[in-house]
Amino acid sequence: MTGVDHDALAAWADAILPAAESRIARQDGTVAEVAHILQSDHPEWAQRFADLNRRAKGRDASALANDPDAQWIARLIAQVHVSRPDTRRTVGWRDTVADVPDGSDLPDEVLACLVPRTELRRRYDVVVIGSGAGGGVAAQEYAEAGRSVLVVERGDAPSTATLAEDHLRNPRSDARLDVLTGPPLAGNPRIGTDGEEVDPSDPRWGNNAMTLGGGTRVYGAQAWRFCPEDFRMASTYGVPEGSALADWPVTYEDMEPYYAHAEFEWGVSGATGDAVAEGRRSSPYPLPPMPRNAAAQRLRGGADRLGWTTQHVPLLINSEPYRGRAACIRCSQCVGFACPVGAKAGSQNTTLWRAARTGRLSIVTGAQAVQLTADAGGRVTGAVLRGHDAHGPWETPVEAEEIALAAGAIETARLLLASPTDREPAGIGNNRDQVGRHLQAHVYAGAIGVFADPVEDGRGPGPGIATHDFRHANPGLVGGGMLANDFVPTPASALSALQDARLLPFHGEELLSGLAHLLPRLQRVVGPVHEMTRADARVTVDGSVTDAFGMPVARFSGDIHPEDLRVQTFLTNRALEWLRAAGASTVVPLGARTLGQGPSVGQHQAGTCRMGVDAGTSVLDPLGRVWGHDNLRVVDGSAHVTNGGVNPVLTIIANAYRIMDAAVGSGGSDDGYAI
Repeated sequence: MTGVDHDALAAWADAILPAAESRIARQDGTVAEVAHILQSDHPEWAQRFADLNRRAKGRDASALANDPDAQWIARLIAQVHVSRPDTRRTVGWRDTVADVPDGSDLPDEVLACLVPRTELRRRYDVVVIGSGAGGGVAAQEYAEAGRSVLVVERGDAPSTATLAEDHLRNPRSDARLDVLTGPPLAGNPRIGTDGEEVDPSDPRWGNNAMTLGGGTRVYGAQAWRFCPEDFRMASTYGVPEGSALADWPVTYEDMEPYYAHAEFEWGVSGATGDAVAEGRRSSPYPLPPMPRNAAAQRLRGGADRLGWTTQHVPLLINSEPYRGRAACIRCSQCVGFACPVGAKAGSQNTTLWRAARTGRLSIVTGAQAVQLTADAGGRVTGAVLRGHDAHGPWETPVEAEEIALAAGAIETARLLLASPTDREPAGIGNNRDQVGRHLQAHVYAGAIGVFADPVEDGRGPGPGIATHDFRHANPGLVGGGMLANDFVPTPASALSALQDARLLPFHGEELLSGLAHLLPRLQRVVGPVHEMTRADARVTVDGSVTDAFGMPVARFSGDIHPEDLRVQTFLTNRALEWLRAAGASTVVPLGARTLGQGPSVGQHQAGTCRMGVDAGTSVLDPLGRVWGHDNLRVVDGSAHVTNGGVNPVLTIIANAYRIMDAAVGSGGSDDGYAI
């Protein structure tokens, strides 16, 4: 491993940071932290820095920091520095969490269910793979129905304080570091469309949070319903050439009672009445909407001037105390962080907590399901788990009468594909080559606006206003999407956004003063594009490359559909228009996605095990069961046929309740679908 020259790194900090700050950086740990990152997170970066430093000998500091090849180290040094508590306050960050007692978003009843691998039983009634949105629902419903349940979570269970404070190693940071919600960078490669191995810090890897509670522990918690058209895209628009667009096997009306149940069970703050694309509701939101911050109020005026309709953003966050959980304190950080008072609803403080109270829940963390097992007749019988503890690597098989998969679209497909049997040699559920196809997520559209006067008051969660005027019926386009204002930016995320937009330099005296000036004047309007599915956008497994536990890694192939780019451009132009109408003096579009970069694997992955009524073109029947396996269900976003033009987590939760109602409720198995 190449060592890092601390003196050289300190000289780079002198060249990049303002003079007073560079002296602080030598003393407050910034230089030491950057050196640690270069040696531990990315050892190859240490050599890259050494080569860059060698080429920079004899050049003055300004030339050094202006070198395009040096912008990566300039940004890293600045990101580390502005993520430190003292510097955050220097640039005007409202550091509210430091003053809040740890209210814990991880209930003691759930922690009491954690079992070491040495105490795992040989057999459970049910094994649930994954502890996020869908996995939590499955655990709750099975446990409340009297079944013994084991939840297998690949990540660990870090404390609330650990996940509520770190601005640099949270899953929404772009610093490309080993994040606190895993998986570790080392030993977890995936293969990109170009055949290159990438680690979880690379955007091409498609990282989602892996921790107890899954992504729901650190998500932004936007709680949108899909609208009626989202469930019948092919019927509404036809099937664009090159796509595999299809209708869901269920309608909005089928889903509506489960949406209502999900909103009640988890707690959603919102208001109805002005959403153009909203479907019929059987009940109001259980909680009033979060108060709007200053930025949302400014954007409301802009929308009114444009004649657009707007509404509050529904959030899985308590606007007032609800079902034993505290109300939101409106701190300055939400997405990417655990809630310091437990106001944000995650599976760990809703569904898993209710499952824990039955006395029938066990949870094993730090355990990876590497293969599903089956008997001679092909019936799934359990899973092989592997992990690593103080005694070294371990492997344990567990048996179960029923299995629920909720590992996320990429990992659920990977597990099925990595589980060949005599009857299904290409992987369980894959005799018709459907597992892993139709991989989708959300291409994002949007823009940055800078206002002459402060508009960002730092009062979270952030998203307070949205328009649905462009979700559907956009002339000449297929689909569309929602636009909303973004979460309160951290200093590190604002730094990156402003530098990418060329509104902030990479070095010099104006680096921090400019950030301090722009931070309260910055506002982003963003939204997800309703992607067109493609059968060739997919996950396969590569047996020639394995992870740290010997499991074949995921390989991506295919691309997004050209229509996604057309919709992205359209929505980005609407975001620019909205910001201008709201009074922004400078507007900059977010970077556009291009074809040839592979399938969409960013936020909100879905579709690799889509539901359908034909086993030849789908992986799951309409009740979430893998075709041919009446005891194997998928309850995560893999089941989605299309992924909507909004954040999909409420649909994952609602669909999981619908699937589980058939599994343990009145739906039973007498449904007419041939398994």
